[in-house]
Amino acid sequence: MLKKSLLTCAIAMALGYGNAALAAEQTSKNTQSAIQSDFMVGAQHNRAEITQNSSGGSAVGNEINLTQGGETNGAQLSVTGDANRLTSEQTGNRNLQLTEVNGLDNQISNYQSGNDAKTQLAVTGDANMVSLSQTGNAGLGEIANEVKIKAQGDANSININQGSGGHWAYINDLQGHNNEITIEQDGEWNEARIVEAVGDGNEFEVEQTGFWNIADINELTGNDNTLKVKQDGDQNNFQVDLLNGDDNRLSTEQYGNNSAIAFAVVEGEDNNLIVQQRGDDNSFTSGLIVGSDNHLNGQQSGNENTLEVDMVGNDNSFTSLQMGSLNTAYMGVIGDDNQFTNTQLGDGNESHLANFNGSDNVFSIGQVGDANHAMIQTSHPDTSLATSSNDIALNQIGNENDTSVTLSSETSSQNNTLDLVQEGNLNAIDLMLEGSNNSIDIAQTGDMNMVVGVDQGAFVVAGNDLSLNITQTGTGNLVEGGMSQLNGDVSVTQIGDYNTTTIVQQ
Repeated sequence: MLKKSLLTCAIAMALGYGNAALAAEQTSKNTQSAIQSDFMVGAQHNRAEITQNSSGGSAVGNEINLTQGGETNGAQLSVTGDANRLTSEQTGNRNLQLTEVNGLDNQISNYQSGNDAKTQLAVTGDANMVSLSQTGNAGLGEIANEVKIKAQGDANSININQGSGGHWAYINDLQGHNNEITIEQDGEWNEARIVEAVGDGNEFEVEQTGFWNIADINELTGNDNTLKVKQDGDQNNFQVDLLNGDDNRLSTEQYGNNSAIAFAVVEGEDNNLIVQQRGDDNSFTSGLIVGSDNHLNGQQSGNENTLEVDMVGNDNSFTSLQMGSLNTAYMGVIGDDNQFTNTQLGDGNESHLANFNGSDNVFSIGQVGDANHAMIQTSHPDTSLATSSNDIALNQIGNENDTSVTLSSETSSQNNTLDLVQEGNLNAIDLMLEGSNNSIDIAQTGDMNMVVGVDQGAFVVAGNDLSLNITQTGTGNLVEGGMSQLNGDVSVTQIGDYNTTTIVQQ
């Protein structure tokens, strides 16, 4: 069963993000060697160097139309001013293009057809429109075409379209607001990376179709940004190393096998994160999501899915749905007024809820199927972390399900409410609860069910002003526990034959 150590996680959080558990990144097929500063040295066939300057504020600027055919051609274009038009086309293998634009309202269009083509673009200014297209197929596993972009300014539009083959697209540095970046890759061994982006109101969209796709966001800083990633194919990987800001919207979809989504660190408030995975062997993991009023929605459809989330902050919400076999889910939280919901539909599901420290949180776990496992922990084993006034609800439907509930150890965990429901046969609830003013309601319907302790001995309930209600309906059910309390209410109701209840009160 998925059991993430509460003590280990708490220490990692205390030491800082550098010690957060980060998901392993899929190995890149390219080292992104820098395109040489003297870009034209590699051009062995035709070479074209064009420089144009237009007056600032011009309604109609200069125009460049360049066509090159053959192999190992080089084009270097430099434009300064406003309202310029640049169009270039290169056909053949190992062609190079370097474009530098400084101004407003410029339009740049570049088309390369062939293998091992490279384009490097630097844009400074506002309201520029860039369209880059590459086609070519160097063969499975071979390096084909590459685009590198650096942009500084506002309201720029950059579109990159790469056909089948081994293509790479890098947004190495984006500084500005309200920019639109679109990357489309179709084929094998494609990779798209946003190395650094700083600004507000930017929109990023990445769509990859093929065999070995990788999409990485190394650092995105700013507010009101939108990021959409769609991957359709095998062995896809999407990773966010750092998202820092408020009111950001991130949506990702993966269709295929062996896909993975990982968030290392997300910092800010009012962020909305949506994760959808359909296929086999999918996983979604987060290092730390830090802040308030963040919303995370995760959906997995397929086999052997894994979902792990750690949140620190207040008023956050996390909703997950897993449909398939052998699903596992882990939810860890430090903070107040958070809402966590995990629903698993399928066989062999496992759900682990860890409420490290906080109050007024609401947790809900629903599992449908046989041989499901649920673990609910607060404070234990780190007794310096206290929890209070939390609502925890569990509903398991099926046979041979088990639930382990551990609230605190050697310290109080107060005013919590637990509502545990199991429907089916051979189900078990293992219980250890310490603290005052806690309320526990347990209902089991079926035969050969039991309520016992975490080590399969008698359950332990300790504290003052407790309320414990157990109802079992069926044949051959068992309740065995010990209680140490003052001013508590205990009620055990068994309906059926061959039932047993043993309670020791001190």
